[in-house]
Amino acid sequence: MRPTLVALLTGSLIGSLTGCAGKLDNAARAQAAADFKCPEDQVALTRDEVYGKYHVTGCKQKGVYSAQCLMGKCSAERLRGK
Repeated sequence: MRPTLVALLTGSLIGSLTGCAGKLDNAARAQAAADFKCPEDQVALTRDEVYGKYHVTGCKQKGVYSAQCLMGKCSAERLRGK
């Protein structure tokens, strides 16, 4: 019984992290598009090795963003000096 419980919990955790990563991507892309005054489909992002950190380019601009989700609401902000 315990291995089954561990497997269920592990699968649930992995699924929630994967879903959350997509939401973080969307938040970073949307914020960068607003900051760059650029359509979202022209904004490209690359995940950093730090969870929730993104290198973003679009419309001849670039920046580094930090994204987070709290209680189901996701947001991102541009890191100063980056």
